[in-house]
Amino acid sequence: MSLTRITYDVGIILGALRVSYNVTSIIKDITTQYVINDFGVVVSVIKAGDYAIVNEKLDSVLKHYRKVFVSEADDLSEKRYEIVWELMRSGYMRWLRYSYTSGFPNLIDTDNLGNRIIDERLRIWADKPKYKFFIEDNIEAKKSGFRRVLTQDPSFFDHMP
Repeated sequence: MSLTRITYDVGIILGALRVSYNVTSIIKDITTQYVINDFGVVVSVIKAGDYAIVNEKLDSVLKHYRKVFVSEADDLSEKRYEIVWELMRSGYMRWLRYSYTSGFPNLIDTDNLGNRIIDERLRIWADKPKYKFFIEDNIEAKKSGFRRVLTQDPSFFDHMP
């Protein structure tokens, strides 16, 4: 897949997620950045070999932003979830829940996102004792079904560790 096509597709993903962004290029003709100021996230479309130089430049230009890199070698359907996880770490789901009350349940239901969120949390927490309550809470939510949890406590999906 070409870099131009990936850049276009990343814009479509961000549009579907309803976030506002600015498009820039910190290194002309090498990379394109989608800067999501509301959540402090930058999505960089790069050639796989340009990671180090782009990362270094991002550290100086967009200090303290969460970063997601997307290259022509990546599976865009998986990168979409990485973008969502980084947005969630910055309060995206809570913002979405308050801003688009009717659309929030649909998003959680799309592509089984509710279960994917739970699975990602469990992956992050692993079997670490300091997360015992959270682990058990998410396992129980998975057993009862994310749709039931969504109707009882939509804020359950607000955060990603």
